[in-house]
Amino acid sequence: MSRNAWWILGGLFLVAVFGVQLNQINNLKREVAAVRAELSGPLPAADPGRDGPEVIPHVSAAAIRPLSDGTAGVQARLAYLERNMAEIAKVSEVLMDRGVLPPSEERLAQLQQRFFDPSISDEERLKTLSMLRRGNQLSDEMVTQTLSMLQNSTNTNFRRALLQNLDGLTNASLKQPLFAMLQTEGTADVRSQLVSALRRFTDDPAVESKLWDLALNDPIKQVRDRAKDAVTRGAPVTPERLDRLSQTAKSPDASLDERLLSFRALRLAKAHTPEMVNDFAAMAQNATDPVSKAKLFASFNGLTDPGLMAPLVNGLQDPDPVVRQSAVDSLSSFSDPRVQEWLNHVILNDTDPNVKREAHAALEHSQRVSRRP
Repeated sequence: MSRNAWWILGGLFLVAVFGVQLNQINNLKREVAAVRAELSGPLPAADPGRDGPEVIPHVSAAAIRPLSDGTAGVQARLAYLERNMAEIAKVSEVLMDRGVLPPSEERLAQLQQRFFDPSISDEERLKTLSMLRRGNQLSDEMVTQTLSMLQNSTNTNFRRALLQNLDGLTNASLKQPLFAMLQTEGTADVRSQLVSALRRFTDDPAVESKLWDLALNDPIKQVRDRAKDAVTRGAPVTPERLDRLSQTAKSPDASLDERLLSFRALRLAKAHTPEMVNDFAAMAQNATDPVSKAKLFASFNGLTDPGLMAPLVNGLQDPDPVVRQSAVDSLSSFSDPRVQEWLNHVILNDTDPNVKREAHAALEHSQRVSRRP
């Protein structure tokens, strides 16, 4: 089962939990209201055959069951229901704090008031911010306050945590301050988190240009990887952008990294063409630089175009183990029995342990693919 399918099932499960929880609370509220109404009615007549009041034996809370007659029985029933409501309310508080359930109106008002309370610590304010963010309840005023905290703090961990809560938001007030911070920020962790927070603004040419520059040229791999993800997965898929990416992917004047990044974005948008794949396959077949060849092979991962098989199989015999490992990895998506034979040959004969280990994993994946209907 794919990761997306698991996410969908998880989401449906949480919706079901929330529905059951809400239904239980509503049922208990109705029953408590009915019992209260019963208590407010006329008292039952005393039994003339009894000399004194009825004695109710002591029982535990778990053993109490609703009784149908007598004020004492109704009161016991009411106490039983109220205990159940209190327990469910405690569970709901925990689930709301963890973001599993959306906050109630009362809880939301409390969190908003606490966020702006000047007397609480930064740690408490951050915790409150995270709870509001999980419930998608951040107002523009809260975003502005969070930006102020971010700009005035010198604690790297605190700033990174603030940025994590801003990640995914599209408030217009965020773009310019975050972009300005990215231009001057020197801490790698904070810079990579700034890149993630700006990925929602790649429709702005200035932001997209900056993220492309970081993806291609930043000296820190963590920042490069975040930027690559932003310009390939986070950017809007418009006809104009796809046309620009296609031109870059085909351009002999662009660098190999720029062409491959454009190719990756097109693949994720399902907008690459067989001709484009064949062009990159020819480049890989003719490449003499092992670094370039390994990058080209890695870009084929997940593709099964027939034109890729020859350069990848030839790559299994390359003298550079990094090239062989990239070729092995990209061959794992092929279900062709001949590919499985070649991978088995690598397992038995290659001298590099990393290549052999990758070949084992690739062979297992290829065999799973071949068993699919």
